Amino acid sequence: MSESFTEALGRRVLLCDGAMGTLARASGGLVEGHGAELCVIAPELVSALHERYLAAGADVLQTHTFAASRPRLERHGLARRVREINLAGARLAAGVRDTAGRPAWVAGSVSPATPPGLAVPVEEARAAIAIREQVEALVEGGVDLVVLETFSRAGELLAAIRAVQEVTDLPVVAQATFVDEDGDLLTAAGESPADVVARLVDAGAVAVGTNCTLGPQGLLDVVRRMGPTGGPALSAQPNAGLPHVVADRSVRFAGDAEHFARYVLRYVEAGARLVGGCCGTTPEHTAAAARALTTHDAWSPPAAPRHERVVPAPRAEPDPAPAPDEEIDEPGPGRGAVERWLRGRPASREFLIAAEVAGAGGPDEHLARARRAVSGGASVLWVSRSRARRATTSTTGLAVHLHDRVDVDTALTVTSWQTSLLALQADLLGLHALGVRTLVCETGNPPVHAEQAVGDGVWEVDGLELMRLAADLNHGVDADGQELGTATAFRLGARITPGADDLEHEAARAVAKVEAGAEFLVTRPVFEVDRLRTVLDALTAAGRRVPVLASVGALTGYAQAEHLRHEVPDIVVPDTVVEPMRRAGDGPDAARTGLSLAAELVAEAAALVEGVVVRWPGSAVPGLDPTTAVTRLRAAADGSDGARVRR
Repeated sequence: MSESFTEALGRRVLLCDGAMGTLARASGGLVEGHGAELCVIAPELVSALHERYLAAGADVLQTHTFAASRPRLERHGLARRVREINLAGARLAAGVRDTAGRPAWVAGSVSPATPPGLAVPVEEARAAIAIREQVEALVEGGVDLVVLETFSRAGELLAAIRAVQEVTDLPVVAQATFVDEDGDLLTAAGESPADVVARLVDAGAVAVGTNCTLGPQGLLDVVRRMGPTGGPALSAQPNAGLPHVVADRSVRFAGDAEHFARYVLRYVEAGARLVGGCCGTTPEHTAAAARALTTHDAWSPPAAPRHERVVPAPRAEPDPAPAPDEEIDEPGPGRGAVERWLRGRPASREFLIAAEVAGAGGPDEHLARARRAVSGGASVLWVSRSRARRATTSTTGLAVHLHDRVDVDTALTVTSWQTSLLALQADLLGLHALGVRTLVCETGNPPVHAEQAVGDGVWEVDGLELMRLAADLNHGVDADGQELGTATAFRLGARITPGADDLEHEAARAVAKVEAGAEFLVTRPVFEVDRLRTVLDALTAAGRRVPVLASVGALTGYAQAEHLRHEVPDIVVPDTVVEPMRRAGDGPDAARTGLSLAAELVAEAAALVEGVVVRWPGSAVPGLDPTTAVTRLRAAADGSDGARVRR
C-alpha cells in the first residue's frame, strides 16, 4: 500500500465501517458465548460482513474482536483462545482489504479489559498484559492500526494507549464513550469530553474521539466539546439511535441511514477526520455516509480554523428548590382523582390531566416542579422510569416522596426489565404499603449502555406478565398462586405504542393487556392521532375499550424534533410538526411553537381519549415551565384555547 493510514488521515476524511456485532446477530450469526468466536466458527460470515462494508464505501474495516481480551473471554470459557480468535479476526479483515482494489485499512478493535458490570476496573497491570496479548495477535494478523473503543474512563484509555505502544508502533485511535445526563455529557467516571482530551492529547494517539452509547445527534455535542484538540485528529462513531425491545424480545436500534449521513457531515464540519458507525449501524448507513461525503466534497480537511474552539452552550440551571414553607399557588384536587376518573361513566368522565415529573436534581427540585404542575391544574403526578445509567433519584423513592408531600395522586411506571419475578412482587407489595396505588406496568427498554446494548439484563417476565402479577395481587394471590391473606388495591394501567412499526400486533397487545387486568392505558409520546385512532378502534371492536391517557409534550426546538423522528424508536413525528419546528429553529421562541403544536394535538385528541400526561423538559426552558405547560394543555382540552370542546 503506497499510503499509510496516518498519511491518509492527514490528507482527507476517512470513513470507518459500522457495527459488526449487531449486524452479525441480525445476519444469523448467533453464538452462546462471546460474539468474537464467530471469527473461528463462522469465518465466511465475518468476511462477508467486511465485504459488505467495503462495497458500501468504507475506508477502514474494524476487526470483529471487540472485547476479545483474556479477562473478557475467560467469562465464556475462551481464555485459552485469545490469540486464535484475534489472529483469525485480523486475517479475515486483512483478506478483504487486500482484494479491495483501492486504498483501505484494517483497524484492530480493542475494548476495555474490564468486563461490563464490574464497579472497579481490572487492576491496571493485568489490563495492560491483556491488551498487549490481544494487540500482539492483531498485529501478527496484519492490522494497519489499533482502535481502542468504548472506554468509559480516561485513565483506563490512557493506560491502554501505553500498553499498545509497548507492542507496536502502529497508529492508535483512542475513543471514549459518554452518556447524556440531563445536558451533561460525561463518562462513567464523571469526566467531560474536554477532560478526556486533556488527558489524551499528548499520549501519542493519531486520533482521539468518541463512539457508542449516544446516537448521531448526541454524539455531535461530544465532538464539538472535544475539539479542536491542538494535536490528534478527532474521530466520531455514533450508534444508530436508541435501542428498544421488539416483539420477539430481541433488541433493535432506531435511526435511519440518511439521518446518520447528515450527522456524519456535521462531525466533519466540527473537525472530525475519522467518522463511522457503532451499534445498530449497517452497510446501508455506511453507503449513505459515503454518498453524503462525496456529494458535499467533505473528503478534504474542514475549512474552519483549527484554533477556534467550539464552546458548548451553557447548561440550563435546574429549577430552584422550594423554600421550606412554600405553598402551592392553587390548591390541588386532593387524593382520589384516578379513582373518580375510573369509576365515572364514559359520557360524563372528567378529562384527566397528569403531569410528568422528570429531569435532573434531587427531591427538592422535583418537589418544586410537582407543585408548579399542580398549580397549573394537574390532578395526578406521573413518575416514569429513567434510561440513565448514572446514579440518580430512584423513581420509586421519588414517587413515595411526592405522595407524602403533595396532596394529589401519584402514578408510577413499573418496568420488568432487569428485575426478577420475585423482586417485582416484593416491589409491588412495598409500594402498596407506602401508599402508591396507581401503577403502569410495562416491559421497559434497555438502558443506554456502552457495551451491552443487546441482551442486557435479567428479563424473567415482560410487561404483560407483570400486569398479571399485579392483578393477581389485587385478588390476594401471590406469584406462586398462594393466598396472601389480604389483597392489594392498585389501579392498574399499561403502556401502548401507537408509533410501533407493526400496528396490528400493537393493537392485539393492547387488547391482551386489558384482558390481563389493565383498567386504563397510557401511550408513549404522540405527535399525531391517526395511529392512536387505529389502536382505539381495535380495542372497541374487541369490546376492551378502557380509558386512555395520551402522552403529550411540547418540543423545545428543531433539534429535538429531528432527534425524536430519526433516533427514538416507536415515535412518529409527522411533517406537520417537523416543518413548524424547523422554521422555529432552536432559539428561545422555539418552545412556544412546540407548546402551540402540543395544544393543537390535545384539542384534536380530546375527542378520542380521556386524558393526557403532560411531559416537559426537566431543565428550565424559556416559556416552558410546568405551570405554563399544564395550564395551556388543560385549556386546549377544555376548548378554551381556541380548540373544539371534547363533548
